[in-house]
Amino acid sequence: MKVMFAAFAAIAVIAVGANFALNNMGFSAEESTTSSSVRLGD
Repeated sequence: MKVMFAAFAAIAVIAVGANFALNNMGFSAEESTTSSSVRLGD
């Protein structure tokens, strides 16, 4: 049971870390699909 809880915690840490890293590196859907002719988020 301890191993399962540790795995859940690891998944949560990896998911949050990946989200933070990818947003800071410019790989968000907003930044990768917009161009200069699109107004998104004013």
